[in-house]
Amino acid sequence: MVGKILIYLSFAFSILGVVSFFLVHTGKEKYLKPARVFYLLTATFVIATSALLMYLILTHQFQYSYVWQQSNRELGLALLISTFYAGQEGSFMLWTLMTAIIGIFLLRYVSKGDRLEPEVMSVYSLVLGFLTFILILKSPFNYVWDTYAGDVAPGFIPADGRGLNPLLQNFWMSIHPPTLFVGFSAMAVPFCFAIGTLIKNKYDEWISYSLPWLLFAGGVLVLGIMLGGYWAYGVLGWGGYWAWDPVENSSLIPWIIIVAAIHTMIAQKRTGGYKKTNLILCILSYLLVLYSTFLTRSGVLGDSSVHSFVDPGKEVYISLVVFMLTFLAIGIGAVIYRAKELKTFDSGSKNILTRESALFVGAVTLCASALVVFAGTSWPIIASGSIEQDFYNKMNLPIAILISFINGMSLLLKWKTNDEKTFFKSLLFPLIITCVITFALVIVGVQDFIFALFAFAAIFAFFVNAEIAITIFKKNKSGIGAYVAHIGLSLFFLGIIASSRYSQDVNLTLELNKPVEAFGYRLTYLGATEFEDPNNQTDSKYHFNIRVQQDGKELLLKPVMYFSSFSEGVMKNPDIANFFARDLYLSPMGLVEPETFTKDQIHEIPKGKSKDIGALNVEFIDFNFGGILPGGEEVRSGNFTVGAKLKVSDNKFSEVIEPKIEYKNGVPSYFVAKMSDKPNLNFYFAKMNVSNTGNGEAPTASIAIVNTDETPMHIPEESLVINASIKPFINILWAGTAILVIGFFISIYRRRKDL
Repeated sequence: MVGKILIYLSFAFSILGVVSFFLVHTGKEKYLKPARVFYLLTATFVIATSALLMYLILTHQFQYSYVWQQSNRELGLALLISTFYAGQEGSFMLWTLMTAIIGIFLLRYVSKGDRLEPEVMSVYSLVLGFLTFILILKSPFNYVWDTYAGDVAPGFIPADGRGLNPLLQNFWMSIHPPTLFVGFSAMAVPFCFAIGTLIKNKYDEWISYSLPWLLFAGGVLVLGIMLGGYWAYGVLGWGGYWAWDPVENSSLIPWIIIVAAIHTMIAQKRTGGYKKTNLILCILSYLLVLYSTFLTRSGVLGDSSVHSFVDPGKEVYISLVVFMLTFLAIGIGAVIYRAKELKTFDSGSKNILTRESALFVGAVTLCASALVVFAGTSWPIIASGSIEQDFYNKMNLPIAILISFINGMSLLLKWKTNDEKTFFKSLLFPLIITCVITFALVIVGVQDFIFALFAFAAIFAFFVNAEIAITIFKKNKSGIGAYVAHIGLSLFFLGIIASSRYSQDVNLTLELNKPVEAFGYRLTYLGATEFEDPNNQTDSKYHFNIRVQQDGKELLLKPVMYFSSFSEGVMKNPDIANFFARDLYLSPMGLVEPETFTKDQIHEIPKGKSKDIGALNVEFIDFNFGGILPGGEEVRSGNFTVGAKLKVSDNKFSEVIEPKIEYKNGVPSYFVAKMSDKPNLNFYFAKMNVSNTGNGEAPTASIAIVNTDETPMHIPEESLVINASIKPFINILWAGTAILVIGFFISIYRRRKDL
């Protein structure tokens, strides 16, 4: 009850903040202090609500359905904390919390000087108002007897919770979602600045104020995206780091747009052009966050995405639609309202050979990539079925090549005018180095023309940015952020080429203790060992140990498989050997139990019946349980011995023999029986079947007869089926990502310093 009251108070104060800040915009300055207080109260109550939910989780208050659904007593502290945002209600709570906290810093930021405080904060408070309203509809504070009315008695408190989805029981769960939601929340700030600028009708100063926030949102969001990619690569066993899933795309699309906006904003800051473009891109970026949220949380992509949320209910569905349409209307309405003023703005340089024009072309190219991903992600809504990964790869490949070329060439151009001879002369050095390195790559193995061209473009951009970064670093260390980010992007592209196009994979069956060669490695399956997971003591987890040998060196990889009681299915986690130039990636696919007997050797015989098998007649007389009760406690325990009495006859005489099976923990061992005059024939009791006896059918015995003269007896070992793959130079991709993020934050420092 307390939690719901806090949410209602948060919503009420956010609306008061919207009204108060707007009144300040109309000239009623006396409302400024109350407006600030109202926002701070909103943020305070959101933080208090979040703290209460965390307290309920940490103290195992399972009478709350959200706490029961997402957590249990087995989880360690880190994963227990992460259950805060594991479900839909909690993820909305996290989004609201991050938005509220960022708003506190934003309020302090815009209160200094004339930074559009009333206009920006009125729109930002409206964002927070919608989020708190969704929490009213999708509350994490419902009791189990309300959620499961009719199934659970009022006042009932479960002894333990259902637990965290095993896919989420990982270290990255503690980092990836919070980082991503900081990025989503920060994306609201450029939107608010753009709307505030249109309301205020002042189109110059806002660039300096909003650019640090664009850089912050872009840097944090790309960090969150790639943390998710690393999680998928190292834990989920996809065999890769990106699958173009709608949930992945939902964060990528607005990031691409915000990166385009960063570049056109820099152009406006330098030359005064592209004012309309910047406003539209900043508005569009947050609208895409809302649209992506709708796609992944409304349930419309439940059949198309491997990890989108299920249908949240009619009320939340409608509220998401209203949220999205309201801000779409605000954005379009503000642009239309100022259409007359916007028409007067210069659209940019008319000279193509300028850095300003190159940045605009780059922004258009980025928007084209976003449009491709947007169309593919939205396709399941338009038509049945989903888009294959090849669509995204083929459509984005030429765009990525163009982006790399523009990245390099734009930096060699000046802002206003350029001498063509000087420009082409500046191209000479990076082009020569690029040609030499690309030629070497072709010799080594990059034979596909399109990928060789992609590598050429990425290497060209790398050397142009590296050369400029070194020059600038000597003069102004904080001025190298953009070039560092571009270097990171170039390395990222090179890592994509190497690790995706030139990866190799093969499915292998590893029989126990029998080496198999693959990719120059000797792989030997050594058997499974059970291990304890302190976060999951319910399921029995197993390492499937694989010895990897090469050039006299060896290491042990331990992919994991186990049956999850939570998902009622087999969970699989890969293991990776990380080398300087490649990763050896082993992902388990399944365990093949040994087939002791062939189909030709097995014969089904009902009790009391006989069957002619070759020159023999075999009669199944009865089972021999050795004094224990059939179906009794010993049998149910999986630890017992049972025999099959057989009467075997040929043309000369008959003999009664009794092969046996001994079960230990449900695992069978077979004891042979022989006829006195036919030592070459081994009789085995392979299996008993009593499941149909309730239908009036006689129990049957599966008898295996092995002629050792024809087929030497061999009982094979268990086999592990794996997918083994090589990911060449994938470390370049991860290093490129890290450098890209570092570049963003250096740029933030520089822009804040400029203010």
